Amino acid sequence: MSLTEKHLLVIDDNTVNIELLLDLLDEYGFENVHGINDSREVLGHCQLQMPDLLLLDIRMPYLDGYAVIEQLSAHFEEQMPPIIVLTAQIDDATRQRALALGVRDFITKPFKQDEVLQRIRNTLNIEHRYQIRDKQVDTLELTVAKRTQELDSQSRTDSITQLPNRRGLNQALQAAALQASGTGVLFIALDKLDDVVRLHGYQVADQLLRHISQQLRQQLSADCLLGLWGGSELLVITPTADSAKLTQLAEQLLSCFEQDQALDELLLPLSARIGISGETGHFETERLVHMAALALPPQGSLRIQCYTPAIEEKQRHQLHIQQAIRGATERGEMSLAFQPKLSLADHKIIGAEALLRWHHPELGLISPGEFIPLAEASGDILAIGDWVLNEAMRYINLWRAQGLLNDDFHIAVNVAARQLTRKDFAQQLLARLEEQQIPQRFFALEVTESGLMSDMDHARQQLAQLAKMNIAVAIDDFGTGQSSLAYIKTLPFSTLKIDRAFVMDLETSAIDRQLAQTITQLAHSVGCDVVAEGIENSAQAAYLSSIGCEAAQGYFYARPLPAEAFVTWCSEWQPLLSTSPREAVNGS
Repeated sequence: MSLTEKHLLVIDDNTVNIELLLDLLDEYGFENVHGINDSREVLGHCQLQMPDLLLLDIRMPYLDGYAVIEQLSAHFEEQMPPIIVLTAQIDDATRQRALALGVRDFITKPFKQDEVLQRIRNTLNIEHRYQIRDKQVDTLELTVAKRTQELDSQSRTDSITQLPNRRGLNQALQAAALQASGTGVLFIALDKLDDVVRLHGYQVADQLLRHISQQLRQQLSADCLLGLWGGSELLVITPTADSAKLTQLAEQLLSCFEQDQALDELLLPLSARIGISGETGHFETERLVHMAALALPPQGSLRIQCYTPAIEEKQRHQLHIQQAIRGATERGEMSLAFQPKLSLADHKIIGAEALLRWHHPELGLISPGEFIPLAEASGDILAIGDWVLNEAMRYINLWRAQGLLNDDFHIAVNVAARQLTRKDFAQQLLARLEEQQIPQRFFALEVTESGLMSDMDHARQQLAQLAKMNIAVAIDDFGTGQSSLAYIKTLPFSTLKIDRAFVMDLETSAIDRQLAQTITQLAHSVGCDVVAEGIENSAQAAYLSSIGCEAAQGYFYARPLPAEAFVTWCSEWQPLLSTSPREAVNGS
């Protein structure tokens, strides 16, 4: 808009002065100029149409110029138009009062044409700049507000899936907690996503995550919120805490994983587990999610589980155990027990398996089946394993010095997978035996199938070094893990141990008898002997002897014994009378 299009309002009680200014402004092209000679009408006019500039006389009846300014200021505040005062005399008092009220300029009477036009133009130009600045400020504020809103939205949204991220989910949980009307959480762990990353890369994994997120979202009603809690962890927030409804919803979501995910030309396997929690009233958001995470079933077991205090107590107990493991050997809480191994041919003692025992001062006797997996997971098994090796060697030296060990006696030590995968395991073990001056025939190792399969190539290298130095190696729990004839053929081991799972039902199960015989024949075919564990009666021992099993251990002979009790047992042991295999097994 040009200056001549601006709306100007002349206020003066003298109509002559108004006409003079209107004519002057009209002559110079101003098209939107009005005049008022009654100051009481100014406010109404401005309310109908706000002028861009007021030319205001100070001395007027009814309302003088000061009163008009104050009236306009009260109604329009910062939106009040600029004012030029019209006055015959500009004394200091008038000037100071007018300026204090925000007047922009003064025009003296009688009017000087050029001065009037210049002052009007100057004021309009300045006001125009102010308006441009104000518009720019408004535009900038809108832009900043919009960008701030976008950034806030981005900070609450995952860039890959466009789902709410942890911050967005926490905000939704906080809002639900304030309503206190019942809230449920489904904590979804996506399994095998890491395999997709390794095989196909992150781009495909991101596409798969977007794909499964869309599939899950389609299964949810509008009042449920699906979001990404972590890299492979999703969270569903529901407006119900009913465990039956939450379980039903979880089963519905798991239906998305019943088949491989079709992504372009790929079929990608993906599975999930879901932990569930719910609160009927107000809740702590972090606690509710933590409860669902605690309820998440371990891999390979259930796929859905609801939170219970018992689940949390069990996990806290495991955490307590895991924390207590560290330093247990230094504190003298661990010891070795020894279970005798006997020859099935003549029932003579040929060795013992060293078994780890832990007696905690507060928790009491803790089962190896409970603490060893935790020690393996934390890495504490490395220090514990070293202690077991040293302790077993100490007893070998002690019993040799006491004349308790003959040349046919050995002590077997169980080796964890994480020990076996250490590059210097074999080298360090052989160095210890040499340092302790222990002949290799007195020492043997037992390794589980799962331990071997965790890193087959490295295990083969370590066992080859041990076999070269005549260290006997037994494969423990054979047939219960990932049995493979390929590793039976290639790994340098000397003994297969038949697991107790194939021994306990020998008397009643023809299948177990056949499996035990097959394992024995398989071992003999590759030049190995066989040890059966878990023998509980003479019938089992007799049958195993009849199929060529060389050695046995189990409660039928002795439970694992503390060192002193084991020595006493050995000194008192009398070989058992043999039993006919047919009578023992068939009972006839």
